[in-house]
Amino acid sequence: MSRVRADRFTNRAGTGAPEFPYGLTGTATTATLATTATTATTATNAEGLTGSPNITVNNVTGVAATFSGNVIVGGTLSYEDVTNIDAVGVVTAQSGVRVTGAGITVTGISTFHSGADFNSILIEEVNIVANKLSAAPSLNLDDGMVHYFTTNETTTANPNVFSTVGINTELATGETISVSVLSKPNNAGYFPRFRIDDKLTGITTYWNGGSAPAAANASGVDVNTYQIIKTADATFDVLANSTNFA
Repeated sequence: MSRVRADRFTNRAGTGAPEFPYGLTGTATTATLATTATTATTATNAEGLTGSPNITVNNVTGVAATFSGNVIVGGTLSYEDVTNIDAVGVVTAQSGVRVTGAGITVTGISTFHSGADFNSILIEEVNIVANKLSAAPSLNLDDGMVHYFTTNETTTANPNVFSTVGINTELATGETISVSVLSKPNNAGYFPRFRIDDKLTGITTYWNGGSAPAAANASGVDVNTYQIIKTADATFDVLANSTNFA
């Protein structure tokens, strides 16, 4: 067995790396290769890398990637054709969000700090109830802000607005909501009082025209609107109006 011991290998002219046209064969349990060159051209295919090394590269081009841990991007993240984005925390879009496809579906409360601009039709759902308000006076605002009772009335009632968590919890002091109740008076039904969260106390009602309804309209549809303003804890001012459309 022959052995060559040297500190550095160069080509014959001493100006570059030597060539190994038939390759190199070596056997070792541990090998360390250190290379220093002013100019080098290397073509490398890396497959089956394992372990926990730190890899620093300029650009990475690939077909797919799977990360079991966190991914930190210090610069700009650009991507196309993303099917779903699932964010557990808060998503901050400093330059806005543009949706050009099928629109946005939001579950929960949406807060617009600088207003909202709707450039096209604005649609609101109506909770249509096949009953009369006097038989089902509790209005769950989780079902919407407009409630239409389609059965002819037979007596008076006091509408009660509530929600799963409670209107007092839903609203902060200084916030307001508008509720509309549509009913068919049938010469019998009208609604002189108004309740919030099953309570008549803590509510000051101001009626358009100066007084609450005292008699029922003969026919048509009554539109009763209530502008609810929370002025303090469990304290509300309500601006009420009843108009008959015959």
